[in-house]
Amino acid sequence: MSSHGTALVVVAHPDDEALGFSGVIARCRAEGRRVVVAVLTNGDFEGRGRLPLRYAKAPRGWPARVAYLGLTRNRETIGAMSLLGLRWSLDAASSDILFLGYPNGALQTIASSAEPWRGDASALHHTYAVERGLFRCRGDLRFLVSGRHSQLSAGDLAEDVETLLELVRPVDIYTHAGFDGHPDHAETFRLVETARTKLSLPATMHTTLIHPEGTAQRMTESADEWPNPSSADVLTPFERFTPHLEFDPPPVPGGFAWGPLGSPDVFVDVPKEMLDPDPRRNLKWQVVARHRSQIVCKPDRSGAYHASCGYMRAFVKRHEFFWVREA
Repeated sequence: MSSHGTALVVVAHPDDEALGFSGVIARCRAEGRRVVVAVLTNGDFEGRGRLPLRYAKAPRGWPARVAYLGLTRNRETIGAMSLLGLRWSLDAASSDILFLGYPNGALQTIASSAEPWRGDASALHHTYAVERGLFRCRGDLRFLVSGRHSQLSAGDLAEDVETLLELVRPVDIYTHAGFDGHPDHAETFRLVETARTKLSLPATMHTTLIHPEGTAQRMTESADEWPNPSSADVLTPFERFTPHLEFDPPPVPGGFAWGPLGSPDVFVDVPKEMLDPDPRRNLKWQVVARHRSQIVCKPDRSGAYHASCGYMRAFVKRHEFFWVREA
């Protein structure tokens, strides 16, 4: 990690920035460095509850509920990052938080689509992100810099990532590992690395793991297994909050292993405020917990908990880990 210049954190979904990068963001801020967090998708994978309004001009019913979740998750990232001193603005050049506004779960599809893709659950068929007010959703990066939304096509997606890097000009980029099990995460790495290379940007890449390699078809089961301790190792998911522990390698058939790059190159200690054993005071947990829509801790009728209850807590550790590729 450099001791000067801007650090850019690029993630696929709202909450990834909190889970994998809160400690690094806090450390960079403490050094007086500028940090920018960019989120490629809105995480708008489903709709919940009754919602008669046409959020972001999405059609009434299910699409409106999907758009509402996307806006909710935007706001959760804004709230989470505010605890680390980052501020959101509709001025793209000065904002510490930027939303590219693409649909959840579709980055690989869009990145391979020469023509605009129209399968987004919000039925908007373009990028969108939170703006002040309920109905106008013009907070996506493309609208902020060009006055138009991006279409859901490979060309617009690549152009948006290039625009992001040109706007921020980071010396350090923090993002997902290319072998992360979530397709959106793996595609985020590819998009960022492609743009960095095309622009000949001399930025050091730091990558981390949110979902272990090979878990795309078993996300729920994987969330019960890693990060350590697994759900099987504790009595309740609340015990997976373990700021005193280090990250162990993820489970793989026949044992435990980090993946194709071997052990991470660096383990970055989190600030002392993120080591507090009380979750009510632990800064990293407070950051993660701002993503309320993603943490379900009410047991079902059988007494079982949703995997997210323990999974999100398990990212509160003594350090964060990264594979590093120098500029």
